[in-house]
Amino acid sequence: MESIGYFFGRIFGGFIDRLSDQIKYKITDIAESKIRETVDKPFNKSTTTSQQTTTDSQERNTKL
Repeated sequence: MESIGYFFGRIFGGFIDRLSDQIKYKITDIAESKIRETVDKPFNKSTTTSQQTTTDSQERNTKL
């Protein structure tokens, strides 16, 4: 009887370990991608604003 318990403990214990490792990996991957998005947004936004300002000033100079 103990051997059956040991057998299922080994099978399901290994399965649960692998599953928890996969879940940890997925959570870490999602967190890293969210952090990258958060860090990249301000830089992209300021670059876009800077480009629009340059374009606007060039248009104003052309009209003058």
